[in-house]
Amino acid sequence: MKQLKYMLSLVVLMQMKVLMGFAQERQQFRLENEKMEVIISRSGISSIKSPSDSYGAEIVGSNSWGRANLTYRIWDGSWLAIHRGSSTNFAVLSDSVVRITDYEKGMPQQMEQTFTLVDDGLDLDIRVKSMMQFPFEVGDLSLDLRPHGPRSEQSKEGIFQKSFIKHQYISGHGSFIFYAKPSGNGPFLMVLPKAGTSLEYFDNQGGGERVYIHSKLPGSLQQQGTWRQEHTSVSLNPAGETDSEVEYGFKLRWVDGYDEMRDLLFKEGLFDIRVVPGMTIPTDLRAQFSLRTKHNIDSISAEFPTHTELRFVEEVTPGNYIYEVQFSKLGENMLIIHYGDGYQTYLEFFATEPLETLIKKRSSFIVNHQQHRDTSKWYNGLYSIYDMKNGILRSPDDTDGFEGWWSYVVASDDPVLGKAPYVAAKNVYYPDDTEIASVEYHIKNFVWGGLQRTDEETPYPYGIHGVPNWKVARDINARTAFRARQLDRMQVWRTYDYPHVFMLYYHMYEIASKYPDKVQYLDAAGYLERTFQTAKAYFMYPYEIWGDYYKIYEVACYNELLIPDIIHALERHGRGDDAEWLRNEYEKKVKYFIYDDEYPYSSEYSFDRTAFESTYAFAKYGMITEMEPDSNLWFDKNREIWYSHANVSKQAAKHFMERQHGAGLSIRGWLETNYYKLGADNSMSYMAKMGGWSVLDYGINFAEKPYDWLQLGYASYLSSWALMNTGTPESNYGFWAPGKENDGAMGWAFIEQKRGRSWLGRDMDRGPWYYDGEADLGLGAGIRMAATVVSNDPIFGWVAYGGNIREEKENLYVVPKDGLNARFVYVLADKRVTYELDRDGFLKDAEIITDKNNNSISFVVENRSQDVHLTTLKISAIFNDIKHVQVAFDGKPLNATRRDGSHFFEIQLPMQQASHHVEIKLGYEADLAR
Repeated sequence: MKQLKYMLSLVVLMQMKVLMGFAQERQQFRLENEKMEVIISRSGISSIKSPSDSYGAEIVGSNSWGRANLTYRIWDGSWLAIHRGSSTNFAVLSDSVVRITDYEKGMPQQMEQTFTLVDDGLDLDIRVKSMMQFPFEVGDLSLDLRPHGPRSEQSKEGIFQKSFIKHQYISGHGSFIFYAKPSGNGPFLMVLPKAGTSLEYFDNQGGGERVYIHSKLPGSLQQQGTWRQEHTSVSLNPAGETDSEVEYGFKLRWVDGYDEMRDLLFKEGLFDIRVVPGMTIPTDLRAQFSLRTKHNIDSISAEFPTHTELRFVEEVTPGNYIYEVQFSKLGENMLIIHYGDGYQTYLEFFATEPLETLIKKRSSFIVNHQQHRDTSKWYNGLYSIYDMKNGILRSPDDTDGFEGWWSYVVASDDPVLGKAPYVAAKNVYYPDDTEIASVEYHIKNFVWGGLQRTDEETPYPYGIHGVPNWKVARDINARTAFRARQLDRMQVWRTYDYPHVFMLYYHMYEIASKYPDKVQYLDAAGYLERTFQTAKAYFMYPYEIWGDYYKIYEVACYNELLIPDIIHALERHGRGDDAEWLRNEYEKKVKYFIYDDEYPYSSEYSFDRTAFESTYAFAKYGMITEMEPDSNLWFDKNREIWYSHANVSKQAAKHFMERQHGAGLSIRGWLETNYYKLGADNSMSYMAKMGGWSVLDYGINFAEKPYDWLQLGYASYLSSWALMNTGTPESNYGFWAPGKENDGAMGWAFIEQKRGRSWLGRDMDRGPWYYDGEADLGLGAGIRMAATVVSNDPIFGWVAYGGNIREEKENLYVVPKDGLNARFVYVLADKRVTYELDRDGFLKDAEIITDKNNNSISFVVENRSQDVHLTTLKISAIFNDIKHVQVAFDGKPLNATRRDGSHFFEIQLPMQQASHHVEIKLGYEADLAR
């Protein structure tokens, strides 16, 4: 028996030697167990997969993934990269350990990278050791971790199930990295630093995505821009002396979801951090954050201690510490967590002015600093982009280099067409005569008969002339300088421009309906007609003229979620046939997204962050609207097929809602707690609020467990306000571009690197782009999103997102600070109610009083226009049903009406004085049963 065991062991040993010899010859080796599949070569990791992934997706974007880079200097000599090539040794030490060693005799140091397969994943360890009599300083120790990202040439399955998006939290010893599929499906790969290993910097050097353990050299070479953490180096003594070697390490682990990621952060001695209401925080709101960790917190220090109020609240559960903070210094504010053996982790907040100030200031800035008024110019009335770096309003005559096709940036399309709709949306709630007049000047002089074809122009009345601008689009001779093809097609095919214009008209319709004396150009009926005809053109012309790239039913466009509101407006004005036509077109699109495409997340790009506002809106429509089955609903002339839907159900809409929610999370910061990550899309842009609306609304109305999505959704609402340059006289009117002339300017998106390249091909320092561009599309979404949301969070207790809250026995007292102060939302696990005023708002700085069971509420409504009118109060509950509503208005009862089959009640408030007191009692089905 012993001899048999010996013989078997000998066979195994011989097989191992053969295998290792083969690996040496081929210079690669596979490490594999139930948790991890890795192929490693002398260049680094060339493949890394999860055995549980049925799609076999690989994260690796190059053969050098995970390979360490080292640059050093001896004394004060030149910086040199560690020698590689013949000195690199690739060794298979066992069936679970591979080592890459950079060393040959005569080199001053040796660097070992050891890859060890363990039960739950892979460990990656780095050791740097002195080998000669020279001390040396390591100024660059980094890893290339670029993922295999989505590419347009891939199939949809390849894009969404076989590629990855990298998320990173570069924050000292609490850093981590994880990779998510665009589909939102697991598994996810986490890269976690071991105890004592810290990440302090990142860049895209050499086309990779490099993270740094030490970054003194790249930090000094990149002299432009700012960085919030120290660029460190490490010095090693000569061989044989103490401190002549250093070690660092990472753990690579696959997990199935976000909760598992949070638990793994805790398990591995890092931080599971949550923040409410977000990390872009107005000075009139307080933030709370929880630190769930195995460490004892030694202290938390503030970057500006005299302008920061920080207090420990409680240890809510073992190892979960709650703190509260409020900032008075505008701009970036850092908190440093001190713990462990001299370890540090950073929380990067951004303090803004109050949200109401931001909403009003931005609208005023657009009107007073961004509109061209010159009747001699073809672009008279245009709102163009503002260059806050140079304090200049750009124009078609002063493009700052945006010439040729790029001239759309200053004169058309998304970068400029989102401005007027935002100003109009703001004025529905805060009417200002000068701003409304400015928008009407824009419509009369730039839009109608210029950007948009009039009702008398044929063919294609109401068509929108898109890129590069309407002057070129209307002139076929001018277009020959921009286009080498498609000169036979009228330039009204660009789908994306239409929703901006019908959003503009719709909000002007609202203004004309509520404040008829404030409009001069058209009345409410006129603006509604323009709204409908533009929406009708949206569904007809792009598909008719192009039909391929501009697939009207298959591509998500921002702002089209307003179509159901337009349908209801048409119905209210007796235009049933028009409402039905528009409903039929919209439902073709809703059904396509729910039933006909597994991955309908493209827009202008194969995977597009702009899609997640619309995809959620389609899912929500399917959840709350009874749609009928159909046969041959519409014909796809590109694929030459009919789309039919024999079975239509709310359960299918719910399934799609969950899928699109997961996909949206893949591109949104959720675990990464700094102001330009938490709640934001990658690169924090205008899309933070657009997709963020979907997350917040999902938490309010549909999620069985709402609390995560209230946290993330509200952080999304707050996040991109950090792109705005505002301030007080004491702060010189702005953090990003000081000076009164820039007070209210805004950036398009955010550069996270010390210095990076924008989508526009411009190199810019860390911070907002100095052009505003599409920023106001996000602010338009913010107007739809603004609300004060109250909830009993399982971690933080009673929270008022966008408000200040206090408890007194069984009641809650909330002062709304959400910027609009016209929506109040109450979310409990089983009872969820939204109160929304269609104009006016809750009295500024007055408390809303509600009981903790969500059964009663009282508040004061302020009359913002100071005239006699009716304000509609809508009380809605989608998650649960309200059976009856009792309303007292200044002590007198009012009727609450409910349309058949609807999920809301409406109350008409007769506003006759400066303010009125409202009391409401609700009855739920469950209460009646008891």
